[in-house]
Amino acid sequence: MAIKRIIYVPLEPYKERYTVQLSAKDGWLESNWKKSGREVIRVEGKSLSDDQGIKTGQVLDAHGRGYWACSQIMELIKLHQQGLLNPKTDVIYFDDFWHPGISALPYLFHSTNCRIPSFAMLHAQSVDIHDFTYPMRHWMRHFEKGTAAFLSGIFVTSACLYDLCLYAGVGTKENLFFGGLPYNSKEVKKQFFPEVLPEKKKQVIYSSRWDKEKCPDFFLQVVREVNKLRPDIKFVITTSAEKIRSNDISLIHLLNYFLANSPAALSLDVKTNQTKHQYYQNLLESKIQFNCADQDFVSWTLLEATTCGCRPVYPNFLSFPEALQYHYDLMYNKNDIQSAAQKIIQHIDEPPQDWSWVYAPFDKSWERMLAVMER
Repeated sequence: MAIKRIIYVPLEPYKERYTVQLSAKDGWLESNWKKSGREVIRVEGKSLSDDQGIKTGQVLDAHGRGYWACSQIMELIKLHQQGLLNPKTDVIYFDDFWHPGISALPYLFHSTNCRIPSFAMLHAQSVDIHDFTYPMRHWMRHFEKGTAAFLSGIFVTSACLYDLCLYAGVGTKENLFFGGLPYNSKEVKKQFFPEVLPEKKKQVIYSSRWDKEKCPDFFLQVVREVNKLRPDIKFVITTSAEKIRSNDISLIHLLNYFLANSPAALSLDVKTNQTKHQYYQNLLESKIQFNCADQDFVSWTLLEATTCGCRPVYPNFLSFPEALQYHYDLMYNKNDIQSAAQKIIQHIDEPPQDWSWVYAPFDKSWERMLAVMER
């Protein structure tokens, strides 16, 4: 199928998440599609607020996600009713597999005998025991299977997520595809070039959410262990939210207790309300980016950090060996405090390196995805 138009159904932009760049007008995907000669029709949603913040919930706003997504479905139905969608030249692409209201489309397509090929990126879902949707699986899995049966293609970011989907019956070998995270390192670099870049400090940055599945309690233990051996090494936590948020209030209490009582707190800086530019400045001046998550299928934070010259120190777990191309010198033993601390100490004094081999493959994700949509 020769695609002429991509009907783009973007995620709502959250300033504290990657969507503010991925889903923006002429964002990471849209800009590349246009350069390839495809016309892009954006189907914008309606927002409940104008501050681009998550009010209720954690990964996506509990009210805002459904409101935004259903308003997009209404617009798609309107375009279809007006005869403005062409099944021979158009495809629909959803930024996120979890799109409330999407069941209206297969009903419409079947009733009118006018089906538009539809694709979506599946970021995690209830197939992963560590995802925030896993506790919803007793009802959500039925919707996931139905959505998967409707979609012409489902893109996943890693081989292990592909296997989890197959095992759960969400998609099949015929409509699950490895695309990789749709990244755009050139756009990221525009955020800080051609400025004079700061010198790298003996600093480790933690840029994951402070949620249970990201294991921030383990991070604090590593900070304490490193501080015993190398008190000159500094750590920084960043967030664009006004304060550190979590899906487990005990983790907030733990952080506050650590900052108030631990001698290692002198080596830890918590930076809130950070703009994207400030976040990139934090990455640019950090030598290492640290991850200890139970759940991450690749990670935009990994791609952004390596773009900014940070050495990744990640657990030998889940999708990370795959994302790091099995360079085990970048990984420590999962849940091993000493292993993680020693990995940081071992590499903190090294000169900066070029980590483009980590993020560059994901600059081509949009090409892999487009090739699938044109099959």
